[in-house]
Amino acid sequence: MLDLLFLLLLSAWSAAVGRATLRWFRQAPDHPVDALALSLPLGLGILSLAALGLAEIGSLNRAGLGVVLAIGCGWATLSGWRAASSSLSPRERAGVRVSLWNRRPSPRPSPGGRGGKNADIGAPRLASAAFDLALALIALGTLLTALVPVTDGDALCYHLQVPKLYLEKGAAVYEPDLHETVYPLGVEMLFAVALAFRGPVACRLVSWLLGVVLALSVTALARPWLGRRARWAGAIALGVPAVSNGMGAPLNDVALAAFGNAALLAWCRWRDRPSARAAALAGALAGLAVGVKYPALVWAGVLGLAAAGSRVLEGRRAEDRGQIIIKTFLFAIVLVLVGGPWYARAYHFTGNPVHPFFRGTFGGAGLDEVLDPIKRPLEPSPWNLATALGPLTLEPDRFDSLAHQLGPAFLLLLPGLLLARPPRRVAAIVGMGLAFVTICLCVRQSTRFLLIAVGPLSLGVAWLTARWADRPTLPARALLALVVGVVGLESALALARARHGIGVVLGRESPDSYLARREPTYRVGRWIDAHLPGTARLVGQDHRGYYIPRPYAMELAHRRRTGLASRGESAEEIVDHLRRQHFTHLLLCPPEPIDAVEFDPTLSDRLAPWLARRRPLYREAIRDPDGVVRRFAIYDLAPEVADSDRKGDRR
Repeated sequence: MLDLLFLLLLSAWSAAVGRATLRWFRQAPDHPVDALALSLPLGLGILSLAALGLAEIGSLNRAGLGVVLAIGCGWATLSGWRAASSSLSPRERAGVRVSLWNRRPSPRPSPGGRGGKNADIGAPRLASAAFDLALALIALGTLLTALVPVTDGDALCYHLQVPKLYLEKGAAVYEPDLHETVYPLGVEMLFAVALAFRGPVACRLVSWLLGVVLALSVTALARPWLGRRARWAGAIALGVPAVSNGMGAPLNDVALAAFGNAALLAWCRWRDRPSARAAALAGALAGLAVGVKYPALVWAGVLGLAAAGSRVLEGRRAEDRGQIIIKTFLFAIVLVLVGGPWYARAYHFTGNPVHPFFRGTFGGAGLDEVLDPIKRPLEPSPWNLATALGPLTLEPDRFDSLAHQLGPAFLLLLPGLLLARPPRRVAAIVGMGLAFVTICLCVRQSTRFLLIAVGPLSLGVAWLTARWADRPTLPARALLALVVGVVGLESALALARARHGIGVVLGRESPDSYLARREPTYRVGRWIDAHLPGTARLVGQDHRGYYIPRPYAMELAHRRRTGLASRGESAEEIVDHLRRQHFTHLLLCPPEPIDAVEFDPTLSDRLAPWLARRRPLYREAIRDPDGVVRRFAIYDLAPEVADSDRKGDRR
């Protein structure tokens, strides 16, 4: 319950601060959902940047965060008081007068979506009810999943490990063996806030909130063409399995989609009512997206190019070329100011602003492995890129995993846009999403990196669905039923994911028992906490370090950075190196059999002679939830420790 209370307070603070910021930009929409779609990501982004500022001055702790929250409350209160006391009308206070964005949709682009008396009757009404039910089920299923203790591998590897390290140090430090400490960490700074006041479950709830932000943004994006049916687009976006799966995990993929689509929403408002403030707001939200994950750089480029070419895309001459160039330049300047600090940090510590990528281009430190050809299972030829939705949909495990997939809706329905003649802006937005996917696939192919495109593609599918809903023909009804069926199936999947931890949510199982049963490193971490001194410093083969209550480094990252075990060193020389690096204990966890999962056995193989002469302090075979057995063992790296002095051996 306390985690849910934290979520409510964070949402209220972010919405209030974001709303105050929208008033300052004079860009607050009239529709409350649209206003929330912009104010929530703005408020969350401001909190993230404030946490980074605290970390840079060594004050990342509860006290420092409390000051930031208090200042935000004061700013929101003052802004609200000024708005309430103003003599201007609400529309004038929002800075929105006559805007294409707020204009009621015309009959041509949105048949039946005007909200009149005859809208949503018969089959369309049933479809609306089905989409609403799907939205509710997805929200419920993902919320239940978000209330379960964290066992997600990537989260325990760095998404939670980095903010945990920052909080322990009180500062945004650079740890060379945890190179993610210089990644763009916009969402991880929000996780730091959650960890400071609550814990990892609160971090899950932050991800869930960002999924809601995504749904709100896509709904607001669709409103000019779909009217009251705009929520159909939000349901289609939220139903994407990669999105609903990410909403229940403290990762940054859904956050990338949320901030990216909020930037797209602001971009559309800028193009509907061109102004310097609108361009700056779009740049600020694009900068927040760039601060979440590297693929947002591509999205920012797409938005900037689309803004520069808006006269061609939209077929109108609302602005002369000079004004477009000036405002696009302002968009870029604000983007750099908001998102640039993350890249400046990376350059300062490593000499590479996009560490560990493209070191051959930018120089400095980096890893060639991150852009290995194996990361591009689809040859980026023109034909493959043009038809990429096929393999991305039908072979998700080829690019990531079955859990991170786009679902069938886009592959089944988007080709229909080629025949349906959508409004120019709808076609342009869908094209921007496909352009983003195409560019990203040329660099590194992972479905999780492509989730920004979910919003634009969902708009296209929802527009087609609304068009079919207003045609009382058998083919149109069949296609409408197909969309409803797909979204319904996806909502059932979102509910089904919550089954593993429902006992914890209902209080039938304690969080400790759940973690001991489903997260091996939690069990190992409890033993370490009970038996190793506070001065212990571990290096190990497991990538998941969050539950290990001592300083911990992944040996694979350390070997890549130092070249250890690649120069023909003996076992004793390797151990001596680890001692000189101030490591006190070694953690091994080979799977059984060794090829059961992707695993690098180099260190344990090279240390085999040394290990044969040593007795582990701790030894236990633990089965992962996926059925793989790992043989955990902890060894003391001290030069001479008598066997009689060793305690805690478990066989």
